[in-house]
Amino acid sequence: MKETEKNDGRRQRLARLLALGLIVFINCSGFPVYNLNKEWTFLITAINFSTVFCCAVLAGGFFAALFPARGGVFVLLVTLALTFVGLGGRYLLEWGEVSNTYNFTLPNLLLHIAVFAGISWLAWYFAAKRRRTESSDL
Repeated sequence: MKETEKNDGRRQRLARLLALGLIVFINCSGFPVYNLNKEWTFLITAINFSTVFCCAVLAGGFFAALFPARGGVFVLLVTLALTFVGLGGRYLLEWGEVSNTYNFTLPNLLLHIAVFAGISWLAWYFAAKRRRTESSDL
């Protein structure tokens, strides 16, 4: 019995680590969701936006599953914190490159943060609402 509880705790910690790591990774690699300063081809824009959108929806679902008792403020704050970590990683990854001058502008940062945090929060809201209604139906 104790061995099962120990394994469940490990699995839950691993699931949290992977879910939170996904948020950092996608914000590092998917920034900016749309570049307002440099023209990208439609294909690159569509691929980047759809990837960030899908990962934000996944992140919201992960929050609903991994932190069922937490509220919207917690989800938003953790999403913002992990987004900033991912953006910091991206900035350091491209340190010294000219792309930092046109990627890391205030409009690009605000757009990316708003899109990712907004979609994640909405996905969390609907997933958590669905979990509550399913559990109350039982």
